[in-house]
Amino acid sequence: MKIQIKITLLFTLVCTFIVVVLCCAIYFFSYNRAFQDFYTRLELRATIAAKANLDTGQANTQAFEEIRKAYLQRLPNEQEHIIRRDTLEAFMRQPDGRLLPPEFYTAVLRDGGASYRQDYRFFKAIYYQNSSGDYVIILSAVNTFARNFLNNLKTILVLATLLSIVVIVTVGLVFSRQVLAPIRRITQEVNNISATSLNKRLPHKDGKDEITELTNTFNNMLGRLEASFASQNNFVSNASHELNTPLTAIMGETEFLLSRRRDVAQYEQGLQVVLAQAGKLRNITRSLLELAQSGFRGSLAFETIKVAELLRNVEQVARSIYPECKLVTDFSLAPANLNTIQIQGSFQLLELCISNITLNACKYANGKQVTLALGATDRHVLFIIRDRGIGIPERDMPHIFDPFFRASNAQGSNGYGIGLPLAQNIIRLHQGTIHVGSREDQGTEVVVRIPRS
Repeated sequence: MKIQIKITLLFTLVCTFIVVVLCCAIYFFSYNRAFQDFYTRLELRATIAAKANLDTGQANTQAFEEIRKAYLQRLPNEQEHIIRRDTLEAFMRQPDGRLLPPEFYTAVLRDGGASYRQDYRFFKAIYYQNSSGDYVIILSAVNTFARNFLNNLKTILVLATLLSIVVIVTVGLVFSRQVLAPIRRITQEVNNISATSLNKRLPHKDGKDEITELTNTFNNMLGRLEASFASQNNFVSNASHELNTPLTAIMGETEFLLSRRRDVAQYEQGLQVVLAQAGKLRNITRSLLELAQSGFRGSLAFETIKVAELLRNVEQVARSIYPECKLVTDFSLAPANLNTIQIQGSFQLLELCISNITLNACKYANGKQVTLALGATDRHVLFIIRDRGIGIPERDMPHIFDPFFRASNAQGSNGYGIGLPLAQNIIRLHQGTIHVGSREDQGTEVVVRIPRS
């Protein structure tokens, strides 16, 4: 079911419920008002009947009788009973008296008046006292006005309800269509965007409503997709280049050796070139495999890692590969007892991650000092690797985590551009963050933050 139909149905149900409740309230109050008004009219007639029939003064009796004839129109099926108090029990046994329940007579004697209704026939009684004795005056009539009025009112309310439902459904359809119009426009715009046109954006309007937020969300998502596709294209291009270079060298050297017979020295030299290029090819494919494996956790088992031991291993790896590196460790930001600093994770992956960052610092330090610092807060462990080497140009900073990307000032050095993307994936696996700050010819600082256990 479409959202427009759902909105229309919900709108119709709510509005119809309100209309029905209002109609019921109107009918209920009209019902009570019509009955109460008729009871008042009967009580007035009962009082005038008592005055006209029981008052001792001839003038008063004639006056009340004239008022009743002149101003009080006789009600439908109007009946009048004037009963002496001492004959009330006898009247209760008569056919007219048995029309009323005993509680009716009890209420008259106790409260001085009572009301009773049988369908649309109304009874009103008053207790009247004068010098000639005590009397019960009972007046009854059929309330044809209330019956006709309520029947007409019921018909009007039913027709009004049915008509209002038609109007509500129509308004609901127009209303829901108008409300969903921006979403339909967004859908049409999004359907026109494909993998080859990710540079397109949805029309933006200023505002703080939900449609504006949805538009901004789509535009942000398109921006991320565009960057992702660009990164993927860059990855494929760089990977193809990196893989093609050693393969081209191997094929060229092989073709050269096979073009004619060579002496043993030339074959050995050619095989050395092939071996070197094959080793380079193996390193590239291994780096790609490590990068792919670091992209998901899978069944990776985490353990409790002592950060001091991890840092010692990283330092040993860096000194063994770059003995000339001026590497110093800094524990000024860490607690005095380093053994108290522990994290949950994979020792091998974290060692690979911190080692790659440290080796990069040593490689591009230009013989200057490299600092491997350790810090700790209540919730995180910080690894800070800082060098004062060649740095990274500002224009290259947005791409440093793209696989196979290398800064423009590092093209002359050995490397494949896998280290930082690999480190980023490993840090994400450990729910951590990595931040790189750098200035060309001034150095680079990398801060890795991992949650403490």
